[in-house]
Amino acid sequence: MSRSVELSGRVLLLAFEAVTLLALVVFVGPVVWPPEDAAGVALVALFVLVVLGLVAAMWRSRRVEASYLRSRYDIAYDPVADPGLAAKERWKKAVARLPDGEDEDE
Repeated sequence: MSRSVELSGRVLLLAFEAVTLLALVVFVGPVVWPPEDAAGVALVALFVLVVLGLVAAMWRSRRVEASYLRSRYDIAYDPVADPGLAAKERWKKAVARLPDGEDEDE
């Protein structure tokens, strides 16, 4: 009987993010700390902003919903490049032009 370990993509992503942040702090941190003059303080502030921005981007990437993708808010949204998206846009415009049908007798 063999033993196997299964790791989900989410666990691997979390491990990659942790290693990235740790490497950034371990390798760049000693270079900028302790600050010796005003330029050093500015460099430390920039480094802190980069780390906070990276943490915010990693946190935000987990919150992206599936409805966000393939919509106008998606950076890769290009209905001209994807015929399916172009057809969907034309279908939505055609449906929007249809009358409501409330005045029809049933």
